[in-house]
Amino acid sequence: MNGIDKITARILADAESRAEALREKSAAEAQEVTAWYDKQAQDEYWKLVTAGKQAADRRFERMAGTATMEAKRQILAFKQETVERAFEEARQALTALPEDQYVAFLASLAAKAAETGGETLIFSAKDRDTVGSRVLAAANETLRAAGKPGALTMGEETREMAGGVIVTDGLVDVNCSFEAMVEAQKSALTGPVAEILFD
Repeated sequence: MNGIDKITARILADAESRAEALREKSAAEAQEVTAWYDKQAQDEYWKLVTAGKQAADRRFERMAGTATMEAKRQILAFKQETVERAFEEARQALTALPEDQYVAFLASLAAKAAETGGETLIFSAKDRDTVGSRVLAAANETLRAAGKPGALTMGEETREMAGGVIVTDGLVDVNCSFEAMVEAQKSALTGPVAEILFD
């Protein structure tokens, strides 16, 4: 082998050695870069998973809160409806009293509402025709027994009401209709009625 061949062989061997070292270095750097990007990808993946889970948790909490509020709203509406129905049933129970008790009850209301004993009683059209004269007589009797003039009269006018009586002196009406009496008691009795119904 001549000198040029030896030099060429040495240059080739040296170049091959450098190329191998460069390949190893490049592979190591490529591995480091790949590992860095893998870590970045994993970090981003877990960041997205964590953010997604947090968003899902927040959404679940909002939905659960909304569902809880809606359930409470519906329960409250049911309770209000039930209490309202209880008052309506109380009003209906008054109108369904046996006639003698009904007459006595209306007479008592009229006598208590009368200031002078000379007022006019106004009924519903039905009550005026069926029990009006009996209520008038009983109320006047109660007033006379209490030492007041028993001079109540029955008005020609009738009013729309389920039952009860309105006592008027022409200027002031004392509304003893069942609707007005039940309505007047609602604010005071709604709490106790609710307790009875729901506790």
